[in-house]
Amino acid sequence: LPPRSGGGGRGGSPPPPPLALVDSNQAAVVAVQAATAAALTPRATVWLRIVMPCHSRTTGVNYLRATLAAILLQLPPGDPLRALVDVLVVNTDAHPADNKAYADVRAELAGEPLVRFAQLDSRRYASLKPRNAATVMRRVKASVQQQTIDLAEIFAVADAALPRAELVMAAEDDWLLCPNGLLAILHLVRTASALDPHWIALRCSYGFNGIVLRAADLPSLVEHLAAHFVRRPPDHLVFEWFSGEWHAKQKLPGSANAAGRSYRTYRHNLFYHIGHISTLSQPSNRFTPRCYELLYDWLLPAETFKRDECPASDVWPCTPAPAAPSELAVGLFEPFSRVDFAMGLRDREGHVPAGAPDKARVLELTSRERRAGSAR
Repeated sequence: LPPRSGGGGRGGSPPPPPLALVDSNQAAVVAVQAATAAALTPRATVWLRIVMPCHSRTTGVNYLRATLAAILLQLPPGDPLRALVDVLVVNTDAHPADNKAYADVRAELAGEPLVRFAQLDSRRYASLKPRNAATVMRRVKASVQQQTIDLAEIFAVADAALPRAELVMAAEDDWLLCPNGLLAILHLVRTASALDPHWIALRCSYGFNGIVLRAADLPSLVEHLAAHFVRRPPDHLVFEWFSGEWHAKQKLPGSANAAGRSYRTYRHNLFYHIGHISTLSQPSNRFTPRCYELLYDWLLPAETFKRDECPASDVWPCTPAPAAPSELAVGLFEPFSRVDFAMGLRDREGHVPAGAPDKARVLELTSRERRAGSAR
């Protein structure tokens, strides 16, 4: 091609405008420019906010430092997840200085933009007080009742935090996020969303920890915790909330927040417990689940991962929700066969033959194959 006249930038004529700017359809040009600008503008919301209560301990041990370090190690400079995730630590002691672990770590991380610290100053539920366990229907200790009240306050703070978050995850300050845990949570959210675009909760650990929720549902959860703190421990209350169990048992009018929405459990535990003193008075020698072990212990039976129902999946339930076909038309699994290479034929040493997909076992036929089979 002949050289352009003018030199293009050193005293000559200016370079030609981008192709889009010379399009005759000026409206289309404006739309393209607006879409490009929107794509390059930082998002006004956070994808996942990890909400972490912090309280002082009589032993003075600082679990918070290690817990936050386990998260920040997975968000190094330049990592794309840094634009999607942040942490909100909420001190439940009356004054920040009363919680030395909180005060120390807040000072250490003063320059870390991904970790924010908040104090429960003005309490929405200040009138709520723990009751004597002997006077209530269930024997819930006063300290456990106070923990539930604190959680209601904490998630009310999280609900008002700016910038807004799309998802929040409940996390405790003495549970370490397992290696590659954030990537596993990303996979869990994507898989669960393909199975049910309207899921209400995702569980990937134990207790009131490792529970992924939609930020839009926080007001409903806060109301439930504050209304029922005397009846059950907080991890039981959150289950009856996201499963719709309480609404159904009490035959309450209207629809539960969970109506028509599923909760899902991840196959693997994504947090490791380092605390040794439990508000629930659990035995100190109780089995501690390790990272990526099957999620089955320390949970109510209805929220454990069911291997017999989903042997080749890492999300339970592994069946799509009864949603409109258009919502699941682009699901991850429906248009394709699911092939499990790990369960295919093995050689004498027990290894799966490399590059032999024809020998793998097809675990689920495509919807087209199922329809064809049922028509025969």
